[in-house]
This record gives sequence, structure tokens and C-alpha cells, in this order.
Amino acid sequence: MATIEIYTRPGCGYCSHARHLLRDKGLPFVEYDVYQNPQQVYALRGRTDKRTYPQIFINDLSVGGFEELLALEKQNRLPVNDRLEPYKTG
Repeated sequence: MATIEIYTRPGCGYCSHARHLLRDKGLPFVEYDVYQNPQQVYALRGRTDKRTYPQIFINDLSVGGFEELLALEKQNRLPVNDRLEPYKTG
């Protein structure tokens, strides 16, 4: 199974949508709440220069936020095994 990590913050609607989408698909994930664990902000900054939430990683590959996650779902490209093809825009 793929490793999915999601960095979130309280009150973030897109964070809630991402959690619900992953749960609805039965995909386990690790959530890092940057308000409860401020050190995770530094970990996130070491992985991406994006500053919006959520930030989602699948097998250490930065997927982006909820809209990118939703695009993967619509394309039937959410991981069901250990592989995720790189997400390409446009």
C-alpha cells in the first residue's frame, strides 16, 4: 500500500475535504496537524516550498493540495498499490 501523508491546519475546509476523500476511498494516511505539532512546519518546508494547506505527499512525492488530489481521483489515479504516476498539469 502507498504511504500517504497530509499536512493540515485547523479550520481548513480543503483539509477536511482531503481527509474525507481519502477515508471514502479507504486509503490510510498519516496526518500532521501543524498547529498541534509546530515542528511539522519545518519538516514541511524541507519537503516543499508551498505554503498552503493541505499539502499531500504520496510515497514521498509532493502531490500538492486538495484540488490536485481530487484531480487524481477523477482520473482514477489514486494509488491502490505502491505506485503513483507523477501528476502532470495541463
